[in-house]
Amino acid sequence: MRLGIVCGLTTYLASVKVIARHIEAAGFESMWMPDHPVMPVRRASSDTGGGTMPTYYAHLLDPFVGLAAAAGATASLRLGTSVALIAERDPLVTAKEVSTIDLTSNGRFELGIGAGWLREEGELLGVNWPRRWAQTREHLLAMRACWSHEVSEFHGEFVDFPPLVSDPKPVQNPHPPVLIAGELQGAATRVTEYGDGWMPRYDRISLAGLRSGSDAIRQRLAGAGRDPGRFATTVFRCPPETGAVAELAATGVERALIVLPPVAGQEALDTVSQWSETLLPAAGQGG
Repeated sequence: MRLGIVCGLTTYLASVKVIARHIEAAGFESMWMPDHPVMPVRRASSDTGGGTMPTYYAHLLDPFVGLAAAAGATASLRLGTSVALIAERDPLVTAKEVSTIDLTSNGRFELGIGAGWLREEGELLGVNWPRRWAQTREHLLAMRACWSHEVSEFHGEFVDFPPLVSDPKPVQNPHPPVLIAGELQGAATRVTEYGDGWMPRYDRISLAGLRSGSDAIRQRLAGAGRDPGRFATTVFRCPPETGAVAELAATGVERALIVLPPVAGQEALDTVSQWSETLLPAAGQGG
């Protein structure tokens, strides 16, 4: 099983280039960044992870810019969003951002997407909140049109544009893997239609649910005429514990993501080094 690290970086936490180089040198497969374009001061929504929302969420770097910097600082580290809130982003601009980072990283980018939990943020950025997954779907399909055709056009409920040119194209064929967040039945339907992987949260699903969910998605993909061999499950928010990592590896999960605490400088580097010694062997990799 591959292991990646999620880094919610700010101006006062670890440097994106320094931490990316260290994650790669420590032997981890990938680095991921979360997405909150803005943070409303007045909000009633609660963090779906439970408890009080961390203060640093309001200060996060933009994931596409941050991961582009990480790409320039590394050679083989895979880079991804966990997760990008694409309904909050203009699909034409985002399509170019994704293509550009895939190009400049030589095909190392993966696009994890979700519909978000913070209603006040979404509505500030033009999300039809009750229909946020429908809007997310349409933004993604419009982006795929940009990646797939020399001249692209799209006509939908939330996105509508005439024939246009969107370049560059992604390096990966047909485009970077799209990972769909969520644990409920809708996630399987979404992956089958427009995703390449599934990104459930460790604390929201059982090991049995992971097995049955992954098997069900593969069956759906085969039934839809898609290659289930291209599908992979990435478990988000895996605890940094050898037992949890080993259990996930035993289920056949392809990748687990550990969230780096919001610590600065040397403490962040030391944490990654410690995880390399303890967690990589538990995942079946050399530490």
